[in-house]
Amino acid sequence: MILLEYHNKIIEDLLLEKFATTEGKFESIETIIADFDAVTFHIFTPDPNAKNLLNISMSIKCWAELRKHGVDDIMQKNYGSYLIDTESGYDISIQIDLSKPPSDVPKFAREISLLKRNALAAPFYKAFSDIEAKKPGQLLEIRYRDEEAMFIKPESDRCIVIFSIQFKDADDVVFAKVFLQEFADARRTMTNVPSVLFSQKEPPLELKGAKNLKVDNSQGYVSFVLFMPHMTGGKKEKSIDNIQTFRNYLHYHIKCSKAFMHTRMRNRVKTFLEVLNRAKSEVTAEKKTFTGKTFRRADEPEQTAEDDYNI
Repeated sequence: MILLEYHNKIIEDLLLEKFATTEGKFESIETIIADFDAVTFHIFTPDPNAKNLLNISMSIKCWAELRKHGVDDIMQKNYGSYLIDTESGYDISIQIDLSKPPSDVPKFAREISLLKRNALAAPFYKAFSDIEAKKPGQLLEIRYRDEEAMFIKPESDRCIVIFSIQFKDADDVVFAKVFLQEFADARRTMTNVPSVLFSQKEPPLELKGAKNLKVDNSQGYVSFVLFMPHMTGGKKEKSIDNIQTFRNYLHYHIKCSKAFMHTRMRNRVKTFLEVLNRAKSEVTAEKKTFTGKTFRRADEPEQTAEDDYNI
């Protein structure tokens, strides 16, 4: 199993390419790229006469909810000197002067490509801070997709993260159960790992009182229980990285599992067809002379009555 990248690879490669431009020969750019969870980026040159300037704007569905949990402070901390007036139709915009490269270009390009990750990290920072300060935390609801949401519930010594996942295919529910069972089995042999629970149709008790919860056979809920070692020290950032990408990670491996099974099925059908083709008896075409008489060549084996049934 592979882990999906946390950053946007297109933005990172684009910035590395732009900063590698020699002699200041910058070119104008105008492109819109998509990321997971319906996030879009608009990358463009704002002024044709100043091609060294590059604007990057991001649109994310749950920006209004993220603002309630301190996303503005996180963006100011990470991109303060690059923030500009937000472009119409987007939620945040930054501007980069390509003629003034930073001292560490790869690190800078990676930080800019983490724009979406840093925005979605805001509610996690808030929940972790409440737990460390022993403050009574409230249930945080982040509706980052049209029909799905992420819930974060801080408790006294743990943080419960719940994903509501809408499965469009009934088979995906079965694959998800098998896949998540591996998480439960791995916990038996590993220490200090989060607890993972999966429930179908009925939401977990931690969501009691939450509004607009869907209850049907295509709805699933995956709960992670993060303990103090996951929320403090060097593991805090890694926990946020991994938990954010879980939904995409799950669907990615469901699709891979289905593709693998389809490949095995096609190979098995091909094998059966080869067996059936070998079982066919060869029919020798009759050969006739110019006058219409049939004949058999002397080097051809003579067919017996037993050959008619030897398949």
